[in-house]
Amino acid sequence: MPESRLTVAEVADSLFDFTLRPSQRQAVGAVVAGRDALAVLPTGSGKSAIYQVAGLSLGGLTLVVSPLIALQRDQIRSLAGRRYGSGRTVGAALLNSAQKGHERQDTLSRISRGDLDFLLVGPEQLTNSETRAAVRCGARGIGLFVVDEAHLVSEWGQEFRPEYLRLTDAVTEFGRPPVLALTATASPAVQADITRRLDMRSAEVVVADFDRPNISLAVRRTQPSEPEARALDDRCVDVLIQQDTPALVYALTRARCASLAGRLRLDAFEVAPYHAGMAARERSEVQDAFFSGRLDVVVATSAFGLGIDKPDIRSVVHAGVPGSIDDYYQEIGRAGRDGEPAAAVLVHDPRTIRIPRSLAARTHLGEETLHDVVDALENAGCRIEVADLVRSAEASARAVDRVVNELAELGFIGLSGSGAHRVVEPARHPAPADLTRQLVEKDARRQAVLASRLDAARQYAESARCRRAELLSYFGEDYAPPCGNCDNDHEARAASAPRPTVSGGVPVRHRLWGEGRLLSRDDHELLVYFTSVGYRHLTASTLESGILQRR
Repeated sequence: MPESRLTVAEVADSLFDFTLRPSQRQAVGAVVAGRDALAVLPTGSGKSAIYQVAGLSLGGLTLVVSPLIALQRDQIRSLAGRRYGSGRTVGAALLNSAQKGHERQDTLSRISRGDLDFLLVGPEQLTNSETRAAVRCGARGIGLFVVDEAHLVSEWGQEFRPEYLRLTDAVTEFGRPPVLALTATASPAVQADITRRLDMRSAEVVVADFDRPNISLAVRRTQPSEPEARALDDRCVDVLIQQDTPALVYALTRARCASLAGRLRLDAFEVAPYHAGMAARERSEVQDAFFSGRLDVVVATSAFGLGIDKPDIRSVVHAGVPGSIDDYYQEIGRAGRDGEPAAAVLVHDPRTIRIPRSLAARTHLGEETLHDVVDALENAGCRIEVADLVRSAEASARAVDRVVNELAELGFIGLSGSGAHRVVEPARHPAPADLTRQLVEKDARRQAVLASRLDAARQYAESARCRRAELLSYFGEDYAPPCGNCDNDHEARAASAPRPTVSGGVPVRHRLWGEGRLLSRDDHELLVYFTSVGYRHLTASTLESGILQRR
C-alpha cells in the first residue's frame, strides 16, 4: 500500500514547530516538485531542515551524502525517533567505515525492510557494491538524493574530494531522483561547478545573503623589518590579546601551528595545535577540549574545518593570506554563530604568499607525468587496477589518481570499485597524444584559476575599500559601503573609496579570455570571473575600450 504523503507545511509544523524561511521554502518547493536544487545558505540558516522536510514530504528513502562521520552522527541524533504528521516516527541510520560489522548489518537490514526515512553515508560508501545493492533493492525507493557540504564536489571548493565525482553514477543507478545540493559557501564559479559536476537538470539555485553583519572584519600588517616567522607570530599574539575567546587561529603550515601555539602558551592562553599530521586520537582530544571550554584557542590548518559547530567562537584569526576567498569566508564563518558580535582578523605578511602559491603548485601535473600515465593506460589496452597503473607508469599514487579522475570526467575512461582496487576501463579510444594534450590544457587552466583565486585573496588583504563590500563582491553581491564594522571604515578611508555602481553577475566577454561574469564595478576597478582564467581585477576603462563587452 503506497504511503500517504504530507504537505510541506504539515511536515515542517509537526517536525520543527516553525514556519520555513523563504529561502528554505524555495529549495524545498523545487525538489518536492521533482526538480534539482542547489541551496547556498550561511551556517545557522537551516540547511538540514530543507532536506528533512523535503524528504518526508516526498516519501521514500532520503539518501544523504555527508563527508564527515561526526556530521553524520550529529544529524542522526537530531532526527532519529522524532515524530511528525499524525504520530509517525522518523527512521534514520548511517553507514560508514567506522561502524562495527553488526552495526552495518543492522542498517542494511533496516534498508531492506523499508524502516528508514533517512540514510546518511560517506561518499566512499557509494563505491561499495554491497551498499549500492542494498539501497537499490530496498523496500523503499530513493525519493531524494542529497549532497551535503556540496562545495566538496567542486575542484574550486575548499578541499576537493575526488570520490564526489562518482556521485552521478549512483544517482543514475537509483533511478534519477531529485538531487539537492547544500553548502554554506559557494562563489558563482563554484555554484556552476557544483551543478555541472552533479549533472543537475534545470537546477533551482537558491543563494541567501552572504553577509554576516555580526562579524567585524579587519586586516593587521606585520612589521617587515622583522624576520617573517617572528613577525607573523608576534602580530598574531598581539591580535589575540586584544580579542575575546574562544578563538580559532588558522595557520598555513603545520610548523606554524606548533610554533604559534607555543608562543600563545607563554602568554597564559590554554591552547593546542590541530593539523592532519597529528594522530586521530590527538585531534579528537583537542576538538573535545575546545568544545567543552577547556581550551581558549586552537591553532589549526584547514584540517580543523567541516563539522565545527561551536556557536560561541568569538574570534577567528588568520596567520597569513589563505589560498582563496572561498576558504577565508568558510573559515571566518565559524565565528559568531550564536548571532553575538565576533571578529575576523587577517594577519597579512606579503612574504607568506609563497606558501599558498606553493601548495597550489603541488596540484600541477607535469607533461612528462601525464605522458607516463597515458602511455601506461595505452599499453594496458583493457581493464587495469589503479594500483597496477601506478606501478606501470612509475608515477606517484596521487598523480595517477588525479589523471584517472580527470580522464573519467572527460569521458575517456570508466571507473569501478573503490580505493587502490578501482578498475579503469577504456570508454573511448582517442590517440594518446590527443589525451595528453587535453590533460595539459586542463591542468594549465586549473593553475591559472588557482593563481587568480590567490590574487583575489591578496587583493582583499591589501584593499583600502570597505572590507565587507570587497568580500561580498567576490560572491557576486552588490554591497554599498560603508558597513561600519570593518577596519577600513573605522579609519574613515571608505569615505573617499569609490562605490559600486553595477550589481554582480552581469555576463561579459573579454577579447582574450572569453566568457565571464562581472561581479562588481566601481569608478576605477572591475572584478570579473572568467571561465578560462578565473578571477581578474581590471581597470574600469576596459569596459569602455571594447576589450571587455557586456553580452
